[in-house]
Amino acid sequence: MAQRLPGLLVVLSGPSGVGKSTVAARLLQHPDYVRSISVTTRPIRAGEQEGRDYQFVSRETFEGLVAHGELIEHAQVHGNFYGTPKEPLRRAIALDQVMLLVIDVAGGEQVRARDLDALLIFLLPPDKAELARRLQGRGTEDAKQQTVRLHAAEVEMHRARAVYDHLVVNENLDRCVEEVHALVTAAREKLKDRRDAGELLYPGLKPQPE
Repeated sequence: MAQRLPGLLVVLSGPSGVGKSTVAARLLQHPDYVRSISVTTRPIRAGEQEGRDYQFVSRETFEGLVAHGELIEHAQVHGNFYGTPKEPLRRAIALDQVMLLVIDVAGGEQVRARDLDALLIFLLPPDKAELARRLQGRGTEDAKQQTVRLHAAEVEMHRARAVYDHLVVNENLDRCVEEVHALVTAAREKLKDRRDAGELLYPGLKPQPE
Protein backbone atom coordinates (compact mmCIF):
# COMPACT_ATOMS: atom_id res chain seq x y z
CA MET A 1 0.00 0.00 0.00
CA ALA A 2 1.31 3.44 -0.91
CA GLN A 3 2.56 5.53 1.99
CA ARG A 4 0.32 8.44 2.88
CA LEU A 5 1.54 11.95 2.26
CA PRO A 6 2.67 13.82 5.38
CA GLY A 7 0.41 16.21 7.22
CA LEU A 8 0.72 19.91 6.60
CA LEU A 9 -0.27 23.26 8.09
CA VAL A 10 -1.85 25.43 5.40
CA VAL A 11 -2.40 29.13 6.05
CA LEU A 12 -5.08 30.70 3.88
CA SER A 13 -5.32 34.48 3.87
CA GLY A 14 -6.69 37.27 1.72
CA PRO A 15 -8.51 40.59 1.89
CA SER A 16 -12.11 40.90 3.01
CA GLY A 17 -14.45 39.91 0.20
CA VAL A 18 -11.98 37.71 -1.66
CA GLY A 19 -13.81 34.50 -0.71
CA LYS A 20 -11.53 32.90 1.92
CA SER A 21 -14.34 31.26 3.86
CA THR A 22 -15.94 29.83 0.73
CA VAL A 23 -12.66 28.40 -0.55
CA ALA A 24 -11.89 26.98 2.90
CA ALA A 25 -15.32 25.35 3.13
CA ARG A 26 -14.78 23.64 -0.21
CA LEU A 27 -11.33 22.39 0.79
CA LEU A 28 -12.68 21.02 4.07
CA GLN A 29 -14.96 18.70 2.10
CA HIS A 30 -11.81 16.74 1.25
CA PRO A 31 -11.24 13.93 3.79
CA ASP A 32 -7.60 14.89 4.42
CA TYR A 33 -8.44 18.43 5.56
CA VAL A 34 -9.33 19.55 9.08
CA ARG A 35 -10.11 23.03 10.37
CA SER A 36 -7.97 24.73 12.96
CA ILE A 37 -9.95 25.75 16.05
CA SER A 38 -8.62 28.88 17.73
CA VAL A 39 -8.47 29.55 21.45
CA THR A 40 -9.95 32.79 22.72
CA THR A 41 -10.47 34.63 25.97
CA ARG A 42 -13.71 36.25 24.87
CA PRO A 43 -17.00 34.97 26.33
CA ILE A 44 -18.96 32.40 24.40
CA ARG A 45 -21.84 33.87 22.38
CA ALA A 46 -25.35 32.56 21.82
CA GLY A 47 -25.32 29.75 19.27
CA GLU A 48 -21.62 29.02 19.65
CA GLN A 49 -20.31 25.68 20.80
CA GLU A 50 -17.14 24.91 22.72
CA GLY A 51 -14.67 23.06 20.53
CA ARG A 52 -16.61 23.75 17.34
CA ASP A 53 -16.37 27.53 17.02
CA TYR A 54 -13.54 28.21 19.47
CA GLN A 55 -11.87 26.81 22.52
CA PHE A 56 -12.91 29.27 25.21
CA VAL A 57 -10.22 29.73 27.85
CA SER A 58 -9.39 32.05 30.72
CA ARG A 59 -6.89 34.88 30.41
CA GLU A 60 -4.59 32.95 32.73
CA THR A 61 -4.74 29.83 30.55
CA PHE A 62 -4.08 31.88 27.42
CA GLU A 63 -1.09 33.59 28.97
CA GLY A 64 0.24 30.18 30.00
CA LEU A 65 0.02 28.96 26.40
CA VAL A 66 1.96 32.02 25.25
CA ALA A 67 4.59 31.63 27.96
CA HIS A 68 5.19 27.97 27.07
CA GLY A 69 5.39 28.64 23.34
CA GLU A 70 2.23 26.63 22.70
CA LEU A 71 0.61 29.09 20.31
CA ILE A 72 1.53 29.20 16.63
CA GLU A 73 0.25 32.75 16.37
CA HIS A 74 -1.85 35.04 18.50
CA ALA A 75 -3.32 38.53 18.58
CA GLN A 76 -5.42 40.88 20.66
CA VAL A 77 -8.67 42.07 19.09
CA HIS A 78 -11.04 44.50 20.84
CA GLY A 79 -9.60 43.60 24.23
CA ASN A 80 -9.85 39.83 23.76
CA PHE A 81 -7.08 37.41 22.84
CA TYR A 82 -7.12 34.86 20.04
CA GLY A 83 -4.54 32.26 19.11
CA THR A 84 -3.81 29.02 17.28
CA PRO A 85 -2.71 26.20 19.60
CA LYS A 86 0.04 23.78 18.63
CA GLU A 87 -1.42 20.62 20.16
CA PRO A 88 -4.24 20.10 17.60
CA LEU A 89 -1.64 20.59 14.85
CA ARG A 90 0.55 17.92 16.44
CA ARG A 91 -2.42 15.53 16.32
CA ALA A 92 -3.21 16.45 12.72
CA ILE A 93 0.41 15.90 11.66
CA ALA A 94 0.47 12.52 13.44
CA LEU A 95 -2.60 11.51 11.40
CA ASP A 96 -1.16 12.86 8.12
CA GLN A 97 -3.90 15.47 7.89
CA VAL A 98 -3.92 18.93 6.38
CA MET A 99 -4.82 21.56 8.98
CA LEU A 100 -6.36 24.62 7.39
CA LEU A 101 -5.84 27.90 9.20
CA VAL A 102 -7.69 30.98 7.92
CA ILE A 103 -6.00 34.06 9.38
CA ASP A 104 -4.87 37.55 8.41
CA VAL A 105 -1.46 38.56 7.10
CA ALA A 106 -0.19 39.51 10.55
CA GLY A 107 -0.91 35.97 11.70
CA GLY A 108 0.68 34.60 8.54
CA GLU A 109 3.84 36.55 9.32
CA GLN A 110 3.97 34.91 12.76
CA VAL A 111 3.54 31.44 11.24
CA ARG A 112 6.31 32.18 8.74
CA ALA A 113 8.66 32.84 11.65
CA ARG A 114 8.05 29.35 13.10
CA ASP A 115 9.82 26.13 11.98
CA LEU A 116 6.58 24.43 10.99
CA ASP A 117 7.09 23.58 7.30
CA ALA A 118 3.81 25.43 6.72
CA LEU A 119 2.41 26.38 3.32
CA LEU A 120 1.16 29.97 3.11
CA ILE A 121 -1.34 30.84 0.38
CA PHE A 122 -2.79 34.29 -0.19
CA LEU A 123 -5.96 34.73 -2.23
CA LEU A 124 -6.18 37.68 -4.59
CA PRO A 125 -9.23 39.20 -6.29
CA PRO A 126 -9.16 39.41 -10.10
CA ASP A 127 -8.78 43.18 -9.70
CA LYS A 128 -9.63 46.01 -7.34
CA ALA A 129 -12.95 46.74 -9.07
CA GLU A 130 -14.11 43.15 -8.58
CA LEU A 131 -13.14 43.23 -4.90
CA ALA A 132 -15.13 46.45 -4.47
CA ARG A 133 -18.12 44.82 -6.18
CA ARG A 134 -17.94 41.79 -3.88
CA LEU A 135 -17.72 43.96 -0.79
CA GLN A 136 -20.71 45.97 -1.93
CA GLY A 137 -22.63 42.79 -2.69
CA ARG A 138 -22.16 41.49 0.85
CA GLY A 139 -24.22 44.38 2.18
CA THR A 140 -22.44 44.26 5.54
CA GLU A 141 -20.56 47.57 5.33
CA ASP A 142 -21.48 51.08 4.32
CA ALA A 143 -19.54 53.00 1.64
CA LYS A 144 -17.05 54.44 4.14
CA GLN A 145 -16.31 51.03 5.64
CA GLN A 146 -15.87 49.56 2.15
CA THR A 147 -13.31 52.24 1.34
CA VAL A 148 -11.41 51.39 4.54
CA ARG A 149 -11.45 47.69 3.66
CA LEU A 150 -10.23 48.37 0.12
CA HIS A 151 -7.31 50.37 1.47
CA ALA A 152 -6.55 47.60 3.98
CA ALA A 153 -6.66 45.08 1.12
CA GLU A 154 -3.98 46.98 -0.79
CA VAL A 155 -1.75 47.01 2.29
CA GLU A 156 -2.32 43.27 2.90
CA MET A 157 -1.58 42.34 -0.70
CA HIS A 158 1.67 44.28 -0.59
CA ARG A 159 2.76 42.60 2.66
CA ALA A 160 1.72 39.15 1.45
CA ARG A 161 4.05 39.21 -1.53
CA ALA A 162 7.04 39.16 0.82
CA VAL A 163 5.73 36.45 3.14
CA TYR A 164 3.45 33.97 1.38
CA ASP A 165 4.55 31.02 -0.75
CA HIS A 166 1.85 31.43 -3.37
CA LEU A 167 -0.62 34.09 -4.54
CA VAL A 168 -3.77 32.58 -6.08
CA VAL A 169 -6.38 34.63 -7.93
CA ASN A 170 -9.92 33.72 -6.94
CA GLU A 171 -11.77 34.56 -10.12
CA ASN A 172 -13.54 31.22 -10.60
CA LEU A 173 -14.28 29.30 -7.40
CA ASP A 174 -13.81 25.80 -8.82
CA ARG A 175 -10.52 26.68 -10.45
CA CYS A 176 -9.30 28.46 -7.35
CA VAL A 177 -10.07 25.49 -5.10
CA GLU A 178 -8.39 23.12 -7.56
CA GLU A 179 -5.29 25.31 -7.70
CA VAL A 180 -5.01 25.60 -3.94
CA HIS A 181 -5.48 21.84 -3.50
CA ALA A 182 -2.82 21.17 -6.15
CA LEU A 183 -0.38 23.44 -4.30
CA VAL A 184 -1.12 21.62 -1.05
CA THR A 185 -0.56 18.21 -2.66
CA ALA A 186 2.72 19.36 -4.21
CA ALA A 187 3.93 20.67 -0.84
CA ARG A 188 3.04 17.37 0.85
CA GLU A 189 4.89 15.41 -1.83
CA LYS A 190 8.01 17.51 -1.19
CA LEU A 191 7.65 16.85 2.54
CA LYS A 192 7.42 13.11 1.82
CA ASP A 193 10.65 13.25 -0.15
CA ARG A 194 12.35 15.01 2.75
CA ARG A 195 10.89 12.54 5.25
CA ASP A 196 12.03 9.60 3.13
CA ALA A 197 15.52 11.14 3.09
CA GLY A 198 15.53 11.07 6.88
CA GLU A 199 15.04 14.79 7.47
CA LEU A 200 13.24 15.83 10.64
CA LEU A 201 10.07 17.70 9.78
CA TYR A 202 8.18 20.34 11.81
CA PRO A 203 10.94 21.16 14.35
CA GLY A 204 8.85 24.07 15.60
CA LEU A 205 6.20 21.67 16.93
CA LYS A 206 8.45 20.16 19.57
CA PRO A 207 7.29 21.01 23.10
CA GLN A 208 9.55 23.45 24.85
CA PRO A 209 11.47 22.02 27.83
CA GLU A 210 9.98 22.82 31.20
